Amino acid sequence: MKDKIHLLVIAPYKGMDEIIHELISVRDDVTADCYVANLNDAPAVLRQLNLFDYDAVLSRGGTVSLIDSLVSLPVYDIGLSALDALRAIRLAQNFGQKIAVIGFENITRTSAVLSEILQYNFPIVTIHSEDEALPRLMELKEQGYSVVVCDVISSQIAPKLGMNAVLITSGYETVESMLNQAIRLTRRYLRNRQEFSHLTLSFQNNPHACTILDSQGHKVLSSLEGNDPHRILPYIAEHQKDFLQEDSPHFEHPFHGGILSFALQHRYLQNQQYHYLYTRFRERPETRKISAIRQLSGSREQKPDFSYYNSSHYQTSTQDQIEKYSHTLYPVIISGETGTGKDQAAYFIYGKSPYHSSICYEIDCETATDKNWSYLMTHHDSPLMHNKHTLYFRHVESLPAATFHQLVSTIRDTGLAQRNRLIFSFVSGTDARQSGAYMAELTKIMHCLTLRIPSLRERADDIPYLCTLYINRLNASLGKQIVSFDPRALKAMKTFLWESNLDQFQRIIHELMVVTTGIYISYENTMRQLHKESALWTFAEKTGFQFNLEQPLSHITYDIIRQVLREENDNHSQTARRLGISRSTLWRILKSHDGDG
Repeated sequence: MKDKIHLLVIAPYKGMDEIIHELISVRDDVTADCYVANLNDAPAVLRQLNLFDYDAVLSRGGTVSLIDSLVSLPVYDIGLSALDALRAIRLAQNFGQKIAVIGFENITRTSAVLSEILQYNFPIVTIHSEDEALPRLMELKEQGYSVVVCDVISSQIAPKLGMNAVLITSGYETVESMLNQAIRLTRRYLRNRQEFSHLTLSFQNNPHACTILDSQGHKVLSSLEGNDPHRILPYIAEHQKDFLQEDSPHFEHPFHGGILSFALQHRYLQNQQYHYLYTRFRERPETRKISAIRQLSGSREQKPDFSYYNSSHYQTSTQDQIEKYSHTLYPVIISGETGTGKDQAAYFIYGKSPYHSSICYEIDCETATDKNWSYLMTHHDSPLMHNKHTLYFRHVESLPAATFHQLVSTIRDTGLAQRNRLIFSFVSGTDARQSGAYMAELTKIMHCLTLRIPSLRERADDIPYLCTLYINRLNASLGKQIVSFDPRALKAMKTFLWESNLDQFQRIIHELMVVTTGIYISYENTMRQLHKESALWTFAEKTGFQFNLEQPLSHITYDIIRQVLREENDNHSQTARRLGISRSTLWRILKSHDGDG
C-alpha cells in the first residue's frame, strides 16, 4: 500500500473543519491535521508547526495566497461554487436590508457571474489585502448598506461597524471535490524531502516553551509566539544578555506574581552557536480564592455575545444606550428578566470603558456568603479596596437587607464609585418591592445610569431578525447551509412565550439546526421542540407530597418550601428562584419555623 499523504488544513471557520474531518475519516490513503484560523491567525499556526511533516496545505480565499508566500509546500484553494454563493445571498436577503458583496477575488468573481446570470443589483467589492477590508466596509456603510455577503476577514470586521455579515461557506460537495483533486496532485508532487532543521525540532519536541537565540543573543525562533498570555517573550527580549551570562544552566526570576524557571543549553549547528532557553511559568498559590468573586480581563479569549442587541427595532434604544454608557465612568444599574443578557451588557460596558485594560471583578451576590462579604468590606486586599477597576455586582436583589445597607455604607464612606467603575444587575420579577427599594437607594447615593433589557416577549417582531442572525452564525460553526425557517415554523417561534428569553432562544435554535438536514427548518421539527420545551417549564401537578390543608397558611407555605428544597437538593438559591422569592425571604420563613418539628 502507498504511504499516506499527510495534509495540513487551515480552515477559515469551524464548519469547514468538520466537513474535512468527515471526508478524511472514510479514507485510508490520507491523514490530516486541521486548524481553524483566519487570514490574521494563519501565520501563527504555521510558526508553531513542523512543516516538513506535511505534504500539502489546504485552505480558502485570501489565506491561500498568504500561506503560499510563507511555505514551500503546494497550497490548494478549497474555493466555493456558485451554489455556495447563491445560498449565502439568499440567506442575506432574509434581513430585508440593503446587501453588498465584499471579499477576495475568489468570493467576488463567483458572485459577479451569479449576479450577471440572475440580474442581481448590488455592489460587488473586491479586496486584495486584509487592510483594505475596513475602509471598504466603511464606504459601504456610508452608502446605506447594512448587510454584507463576505469572507471571514470581512465577517469579523463588519459587526464592529454595526453591519450584519453573512459568511459564504463552502458546501460539502465543493470541499469533497477539492480534497480529491488535492490528493491526486499531491501524489504526483511528492518527492524526497530534506530533514528539518534541528533548531525547530528542539523547541517543538520539548514539553516546556523554548526560545532559540543566536550567538549575538537575537531571537531566531520561539514556541511562545502566538501563545504567550503572560507576555514572557518581551521579558526575554529585555533580559536576554543577562540570561546568557548566567553561571548556572538553571535559574529563576520573579515574574508577574509568579516564578519563571529557566534552563539554558548551548549547541552548535553548522559551526554556528545557538542558545536554547527553556521556560516554564509557575503561579504562586493564591492567598484568597472565593467562588463568588471572578476576575475578568479585557483580553478574555471568550468574548461575550452582543448580537442579541443588534435588532432592527432596538438598535437605537438598548444597543445604543449600552454603547453610550460604556464610554462613561458613571455607575450603571442593569435590570431585566432571567436570560435577557444582563451579564453580556455588563461585559460590553466594561470592555469599552476607560478601565477596559484593568481587571473586572464580578461579584455574585446570590452565592456570596457572610464570610465573603466580611472579606470584601474589611480586608486590605479586597477588590473594594483597589482603584481604577470595574466592580460588577450580580443579582443584587438577592442580598439580605442588612448586607445591602452595609454595602451601600461602604460605597458611600470609601468613595468606591469615585475610585472604580460600578455596575449592578437585578433580575426582574423576584421580590419586586425589595428590588425597587434597592435600585432607588443606589440611584439616590450615586446618580446611577439605568438600563432595562427587554424580554423576548416584548420584541416578538424581532424574532425573524434574530432567527436569521443565529442561523447565519451557526451555519459556520455547524457546517450547515440553512437558509431560514418554514413560514409556519417562524410564526410559531414568534408566538412562543420564551420564559428564559435569549438563553432559551439560542438553545432551541441550536438544537433545531443540529437536527435539520435540508436548507429550511421545518414546522414539524419546530413544533416538536417547542412542545418539549413547554413541558420542561410546566410545574408538575403532582409532586408525591401530600399537603395538610387544615393547618394555618404559614405552615402550608413552610411545607411547600420544604418540598421544593428537597427537589432542588437543598439548594437555597435555586429554591428561591423557583418560588419567585428572594433568598432573604426564604431564609426568614425557614428560620421562623426552626424548632417547630
